[in-house]
Amino acid sequence: MKLAWLLLLVPTLALADVTSDELSALSTAAKCSDKASVFRPWCIATGFDKGTADLPKGKVLVGLTVALEKGKEEAALTDKVTFVALAVDADGKVKLTDVKPTSADEQKTVGEAVANLALLFKDKAKTAKLPKDLEDYVKTLKGSYPTTKTDKEVTWTGAAPSRMRKVGAYWVIVETPKDGKGIFATILTDAWE
Repeated sequence: MKLAWLLLLVPTLALADVTSDELSALSTAAKCSDKASVFRPWCIATGFDKGTADLPKGKVLVGLTVALEKGKEEAALTDKVTFVALAVDADGKVKLTDVKPTSADEQKTVGEAVANLALLFKDKAKTAKLPKDLEDYVKTLKGSYPTTKTDKEVTWTGAAPSRMRKVGAYWVIVETPKDGKGIFATILTDAWE
């Protein structure tokens, strides 16, 4: 009987190890020990283990996602960052949406939002100002995946198994792709306009 329980825990333990390893590598790549690091916002995600379960129902959070693959974390911080929005419905359903620009105008809009989010995450602004078109789009998003809340985190399975915790004033999501090649780390805020 004990062996059966251990076998059930193995995938969970492996998932925790991948998350801890990738977030540790992210801390190194973001140079979290250097207060002047331009990648400092990603240090918020490295506090995931200390986060708490919090589901901000009825809100849309905005933020940034980075795709992390073992050994390629530093390059990811400049090449694999995406603007995202997390819709949380009043009933607790969620959906994380990547906003990928398809034109030069959209690239400019998303670039402005990313810059304003970086200022907020670096404590150099109180809110992140979104360009009007992007703000209007984000307000239309709706949740679709049911969540489960434990004493430590909120989880759901959408495109990938996801875990969310509140770290300080922000939320952090860790998604684990089904191929097992790294993680997606997301930092989010409700302080936007």
